[in-house]
Amino acid sequence: MIKIVIKSFFFFKIKSYLNFFLKTIKKKYLIIGPFSLPKKIEKFTFLISPHVNKNARDQIQIQYYKTILYIKNFDKFLILFLLKNKFINGLSINYYFV
Repeated sequence: MIKIVIKSFFFFKIKSYLNFFLKTIKKKYLIIGPFSLPKKIEKFTFLISPHVNKNARDQIQIQYYKTILYIKNFDKFLILFLLKNKFINGLSINYYFV
């Protein structure tokens, strides 16, 4: 079984990759998922003027989206396809053999 974890800052990039992936793979292999996990939010606060005014601050928020997909049966053609399509701009794709 292969566990595929897709992370991105943009949810529409994950959805477009999943549409492409499922159209090409779904006919031959048994797929479980995709499961969208809750978004992770990181908040940062920066001081604008650190010397005088402590109330002058900026806040930045970063949102991460994550989706998990499982493939039950696989062969060498699927692994070559996964390795070929690993590096896509805006996506972090990790593969785990469970």
